[in-house]
Amino acid sequence: MSDEVSIEDLSSETEGFVRDLISRNLQGYEEAGSVLAATFRRLQNLTGTYGVEGARFFVLRDKTSGHCIGAAGIGSLHGLPPSEGLGEVRDLVLEEGFRGRGYGTRLLKRCIEEAKRLGYRSLYLETTPQMDKAQKLFTRFGFRPVTQAQTELREAGPQKVPGYFILESL
Repeated sequence: MSDEVSIEDLSSETEGFVRDLISRNLQGYEEAGSVLAATFRRLQNLTGTYGVEGARFFVLRDKTSGHCIGAAGIGSLHGLPPSEGLGEVRDLVLEEGFRGRGYGTRLLKRCIEEAKRLGYRSLYLETTPQMDKAQKLFTRFGFRPVTQAQTELREAGPQKVPGYFILESL
C-alpha cells in the first residue's frame, strides 16, 4: 500500500486538482451550503490559506495515475495564533473510489504528526452528521465528540449541525 500513493505538500501544480477534488466530493452533502461553507471559502485560495504560520496542507497522490485522490490540512483553530496550541484538521477528503483502503488513516496520521511538530497541544475538527465513516476514523484516533456544543446546536436542526470533535494532549 505504501508504494501505491505518496503524500506531498500542496503546490501551485496541485491546487486546481485539489479544489476540484474537494468540490466534487462534498457537493452531494445537503450541508454543502451551510456547515461546509468555511471549506468552500478556503477553496478560493488554498495556497494562501495554508501558506501561513501554523498551517500545512497535504495532497495524497496515486503514483500510478498521478491523480490527486485525497487531501487534508492543518491550521490554527478559527484563526487563533498558533502559540495558543489549538489546531484544527480541515478539508480532509478522499476520492470515493479510494475509500476503505487506509488512505484516510494515513492522511489523518500525517496531520496529527504535523500538528505536534507545529506545537499544537489539542486538535479540533468538524464533520457533518452524514459522514459516519469519517467520524469512525476520527474516534479510532482518539478524537471525541464535543458533546455540550452538540447538544446546544442540535436544537437548531439535527441534520444541519456540524459534528465537533477534539483530540486533547497531543
